[in-house]
Amino acid sequence: MKTMLALTLSLIAVTATFTTSAMARNVVGARVSIDTGRIAGTPERGTIAFRGIPFAAAPAGPLRWKAPKPPTAWQGIRDASKFGAACPQPEWPDAWARVGRKDEDCLFLNVWRPERPGKYPVMVFIHGGAFSLGAAGVPLYDGAALAERGAVIVTINYRLGRFGFFAHPALTAEDPKGLLGNYGIMDQIAALKWVQRNIDRFGGDRSNVTIFGESAGAGSVQILMGAPAAKGLFQKAISQSGAGNSVLPPISGGKASPEALGKAWTDSIGLKDATPSQLRAISVDEIVKGGRGFPILDGKVVTRSPGDYFYSRTAARVPLMIGFNSHEASLGFNEAVAKGLLGADFADLQAAYVARTGRDPARAAIDLAADVAFALPSYAVADWHAGAGNQTYAYYFDQVPVDQRAKLPGAGHGSEMEYLFGNMATDNRWDAIDTRVSKQMGDYWVRFARTGNPNGNGASNWPATTTAPTTYLHIGDTMRVERLSADRERVKAISVAPAIKGWAAAPKP
Repeated sequence: MKTMLALTLSLIAVTATFTTSAMARNVVGARVSIDTGRIAGTPERGTIAFRGIPFAAAPAGPLRWKAPKPPTAWQGIRDASKFGAACPQPEWPDAWARVGRKDEDCLFLNVWRPERPGKYPVMVFIHGGAFSLGAAGVPLYDGAALAERGAVIVTINYRLGRFGFFAHPALTAEDPKGLLGNYGIMDQIAALKWVQRNIDRFGGDRSNVTIFGESAGAGSVQILMGAPAAKGLFQKAISQSGAGNSVLPPISGGKASPEALGKAWTDSIGLKDATPSQLRAISVDEIVKGGRGFPILDGKVVTRSPGDYFYSRTAARVPLMIGFNSHEASLGFNEAVAKGLLGADFADLQAAYVARTGRDPARAAIDLAADVAFALPSYAVADWHAGAGNQTYAYYFDQVPVDQRAKLPGAGHGSEMEYLFGNMATDNRWDAIDTRVSKQMGDYWVRFARTGNPNGNGASNWPATTTAPTTYLHIGDTMRVERLSADRERVKAISVAPAIKGWAAAPKP
């Protein structure tokens, strides 16, 4: 009996010691004190995840269509195991838009940090979705696989559609000297300020922050590169499929200005000469139905169009990685777009695309349309940034999952995201090549975040962009360095010419 009792007590002691050790390793590492209170995260795959952290007050009620305000502090330990609500938006079937619960109280961010102690580079991701869809908490953007490589990953929400980008004469009259119109961009800046205040408590280095985004998120990155309020909040930037030839409208002046269009919409729903309080009483559903939003030249937060910051050499002098995918035509470009934008140049450029690619004329016309309307302006941005003396790396992503290779002509818009984050989309299947490309891509991105140079650890050399023709890394089943062909260089120049005229005519702050 005594022997059995001693053995039992010994087992209890060993179990207690193991449990205490495990709890010390997991619970202590998963509890963090930030400037608004204590939070408890969840150990996952060699990382610790902290979800649903408020970085600003709920932008609802009297705070709708106002610059973000500081979040409210809390007592006790806040559970950070679940994502916060996504910002209000229409329903959309794609994987990146399966956002779950939606609410105006949506200014949350998520953090993944390596489980082992250290001081890590920080990567802040801004999701895409045409400034009207998406959220930081969709499974596609789970940051664990990137964090495992030795980085602190942050994904952020920001106000979308008319909630995020809206102007109205009543709001201007309410606060004529205030920050107006670009509430979604203001939210992104507020999240970056939160990072500066708190990320060191997660093992992140606040002096080594990289912003990266895809599509609308890439356009946001380009805006933040020149936004006065974002200066000093990051040290590197990555723009993925963000074009670079947008011409943003000034907030007021003329029937097509954002203010005039905002008033036309509220007039159409029966609120003629609406007051600010009436605007803030409009239902969430009505605002979502009211249409999309887009950044505005407000003269304070957004002072130039995205590409204009690079063309005018007023963008932040930080290392930049920028590129696009091989099948951006998946956005819906067609031959009519190419003819409209290229005019008399269309026929011989189409012939050049056919000769270079071996594709039929109809397919070549679609490729032309995607290049001139969307893709190649990214390389113009790369040229301008490199020409200003900044370290710049351009890429061309061309990997297609094994089960779609026979069906798709290339990598569609946004398809690089599953490879970068290492999270296979639920609709796809990977083979060993897909897995290898995902690993190599994630390694390049994290090395760039760490040092401003994606090269190292025996990876295929990725040379910096210097002068035209643009040098870029072809990312696919083989990693190889290429230079833009003469016909695409010509299309690149055509793609930004109208934008340059528009930028010159735009008001300056």
